[in-house]
Amino acid sequence: MTGRSGFLDPGGPLTGASDGVFWFTVAATMLMVAWSVLYAAREAHRLRSALPLVVLASATTWLPNEPFIDAVLGFQYAADAPATLFTLAGREIPITALGIGAMFSMFTWWLYQQLLAGTTERRIVVICILAGVIDWPFEWIAISGNVFEYYGDNPSRVLGLPITSMVQNCFLFLFMACVLALAAPHLRGWRSLLFLPVIPGCYYAAAFVCTWPAYLALHGGASEPPFLVLAGVSAVLNAAIPLAMLRIVAPLVRRDDAPPAPPAPPSRPAEPVLQPV
Repeated sequence: MTGRSGFLDPGGPLTGASDGVFWFTVAATMLMVAWSVLYAAREAHRLRSALPLVVLASATTWLPNEPFIDAVLGFQYAADAPATLFTLAGREIPITALGIGAMFSMFTWWLYQQLLAGTTERRIVVICILAGVIDWPFEWIAISGNVFEYYGDNPSRVLGLPITSMVQNCFLFLFMACVLALAAPHLRGWRSLLFLPVIPGCYYAAAFVCTWPAYLALHGGASEPPFLVLAGVSAVLNAAIPLAMLRIVAPLVRRDDAPPAPPAPPSRPAEPVLQPV
């Protein structure tokens, strides 16, 4: 049923969260948060730059956006989760939501470093796919334990996880890393603060540009055949746009980091020709 906001209503709060599954996800979240902070601090020290910390801060600013994007996704957390971080716009946001910002920070910066290091595009794509595939079981565990759910009549779900989210989990960080690679040369000194809204902006761009066909199907109550077609289009866009960005950005980064060509040796003066007397 579509609510007054124009988006699909959840139909009621999600309850019955498994304490064991919830605390498992909390442990994984805290590990990711700690690792992301230590990684950003180490990179800031190594590079003598605040940019890694700014990327971490940008990823953290995602949190206030969570309730609003969840309404678009058709997603909600359990209302009876043991530890709630905050409630905004009538939606419970548990402590596990901190892991989203941690992943945004860690994987975006790491893929950015891979671009700078000249890692081949094929290898970067393989890394992205593996990272996304590894994330799927964690989401399936959380869904099975009623820690969160993707609600609505969505025939594109695989064990509760929409195929659009499965693809997005593989390539969203690549999109963010490419944007960072384009922006980084211009983020010297105080200008690095201009990056603060960029990570949430990248997610909104991916959600509204890549996945909007599937969201139209979800909130419009499309029947199964057109829904699957629109979900397929969204899945393709979630891969195609970040991969197109990679094809554009990788050569630019390599060109910017290439050492200058050595100067050409001075031309040797021509030898005088002795004419016979």
